[in-house]
Amino acid sequence: METIVTMSILFMLFGSLLPFTQHMMMNLEERKVLLHVTITKNQAATAIMNGKGSGTVILDGIDYSWAWNRPNLCVNYAFFEVSYESCDIY
Repeated sequence: METIVTMSILFMLFGSLLPFTQHMMMNLEERKVLLHVTITKNQAATAIMNGKGSGTVILDGIDYSWAWNRPNLCVNYAFFEVSYESCDIY
């Protein structure tokens, strides 16, 4: 009887923590992609100073393509098969 109660408590505990863990993992992936966008913009700024107007940076298997259209610097990327664009004015 005690084993059944213990197992029930453990199943309820793990069952409630699983969605929370899944949410935290997704949040971590989103933040990592935003960090990679920032790294791409930094590398793009260096390339712009050297005369380039566009390029691609590959980080963790994701292509981050950037383009400089004065005064906008835009980075395009796909995250979970959805295309995104991040633009800043400089």
